[in-house]
Amino acid sequence: MSDLTELKDQIAKFPRLPGVYLMYDHEGQVIYVGKAKDLRARVRSYFAGGDGRRQIAFLMAKTARLEKMVTGSEEQAFILERDLINKFKPRYNIRLKDDKSYLSIRIDENQPWPKLELVRRVEQDGARYFGPYSFSYELRQMLDIINRAIPLRSCADTVFYNRQRPCLEYQIKRCVGPCSLPVERSDYDVLVKQAIAVLSGKTEGLVEELEAQMERASKDLRFEDAALLRDRLEILKNFKKGQKYISAGAEDRDVFSIYRQDQLLALSILKVRRGRMADTVNYSFSAVQISDAEVLEAALAQYYGGDREIPGEIVLPGPITNQEMVSTWLKEKAGEKIELSFPKQGVKYRLIKLAQLNAEQHFVSVFDSEQRALELGKGLAKLLKLKQIPRRIECVDISNLQGSDVVGALVVFYDGVADKRSYKRYKISQQGKPDDFAAMHEVVMRRLKRGSADDDLPDLLLIDGGAGQLSSAVAARNELGISLEIVALAKYRPGRDLRGQKTEAKPERIYLEGVEEPVRLDPDSEVTKYLARIRDEAHRFVISFHRHTRSKRVYASVLDEISGLGVERKRRLLSVFRSVERMRSAAVEDIAKAGRMPRALAQKVLDRIK
Repeated sequence: MSDLTELKDQIAKFPRLPGVYLMYDHEGQVIYVGKAKDLRARVRSYFAGGDGRRQIAFLMAKTARLEKMVTGSEEQAFILERDLINKFKPRYNIRLKDDKSYLSIRIDENQPWPKLELVRRVEQDGARYFGPYSFSYELRQMLDIINRAIPLRSCADTVFYNRQRPCLEYQIKRCVGPCSLPVERSDYDVLVKQAIAVLSGKTEGLVEELEAQMERASKDLRFEDAALLRDRLEILKNFKKGQKYISAGAEDRDVFSIYRQDQLLALSILKVRRGRMADTVNYSFSAVQISDAEVLEAALAQYYGGDREIPGEIVLPGPITNQEMVSTWLKEKAGEKIELSFPKQGVKYRLIKLAQLNAEQHFVSVFDSEQRALELGKGLAKLLKLKQIPRRIECVDISNLQGSDVVGALVVFYDGVADKRSYKRYKISQQGKPDDFAAMHEVVMRRLKRGSADDDLPDLLLIDGGAGQLSSAVAARNELGISLEIVALAKYRPGRDLRGQKTEAKPERIYLEGVEEPVRLDPDSEVTKYLARIRDEAHRFVISFHRHTRSKRVYASVLDEISGLGVERKRRLLSVFRSVERMRSAAVEDIAKAGRMPRALAQKVLDRIK
């Protein structure tokens, strides 16, 4: 029986009910998730040619199996579709990835003493989120300004609940000190509401309120309080000046626009708060097989799917599919009616054009370099017979010195570019004997366990080593029951052994699962150079970490031998000098100052390490 006949037989069993359908390829991977008011009619239209979308023939050619999930309503199908896209990450669906370069501001009003904090992931945990914001440096400055104007706590919970007296933040008027002072919860809640108002762009009311408080304080001769309120007012007014007006009125709105060339697409979201530009967030997609209307619907479902702030109006460049259902869902999420507008002229239309310009600029910046990365990924997938083109590649390496100071490290490359903020270091639990295989097993186990929990796994895991290291990594993956492709890259070996005797030279080679002989790599190919660059970066990173770890151990052990040097003084010296080499070049006065110790003891330390 042909695949086409089997698919038609499967579709004949689909009910005429709302739900979600999943398309699987010949490797058993979900390649597309869709929803329908009538499952049988929708999927049957793919074969009859009545769907009208040119990409459907492309999808059906790649589909080996169909599955369905029936829901109670079309609205439930809409939500289930979004959740399944996030779970399976189908190649041909639009998915707004949690870009680690974007930050959001989180505040949990359910906590006894809420605080503002920066996070990289928006969770459905009942807290309020503002963002994401693309400008991390400016965002941290903005948060600093808000903390100076509105004295909420900023410390970690572990610090907060263990303090016995107020910290420096209280002394410089950046916190009211609820950790150890009798602060009324109602007064603190007022500060929380003020912070939320500023983040929502509603500073006018807060400015008026603070001006009234300043006047009252001045009349009551509380000049210190009046001066403090004056300073906070100045901070807020300067903060407001730093935001650019882009539309008349004081409305909050998000403006969506796209720029597309065939299957490559960029999406830009312009965030306007109180008539001022708050931020622009950009996403890029390749191999897009759905219409612009479906792209926008999918973007809305995912962007507002968590606890993210929803403005009163969402401006779109054109109608979306299932508009009424999406409007109902947004209303339920926000607790009020959200206006969806599709302007053709006027101020809102100019905002659409501005967002489209941002999308076009993002498209150019991404796909010029991404196209080359895509070609490299295709070459890599073909060479290694991978199930998908690897965009995110992670590489693990181990380093030790005769079994001591065993460490591991992981580097991340996305579309050919190193993502240094995602690099990870690992201290190996078992020390004392050189066992690279056990160390590799531990690092891979820890990385994949965390990645599985966070839904943050790479497309390909590259191991620096040979068949043994590959076997250890695969064993760790199998123990966790995770589906992930792993390969090992072995270095070039010259044609001489350690005694100088001639042996067979071994080129760069790749070890694959279930294949006894490695794949020999062409040293001049771009794919080989790409893999070597990733491997060499992992090697550099792990060696650097190993040297740092060993230096700290040697440093600490030398200091342990000096009588009169207590734990606290050693900690101070370690925090200032970091290594024995740096301390050797320091003056005795510098050592005495850093360790807060008598000069005689500092001289003793210097004599010992030299």
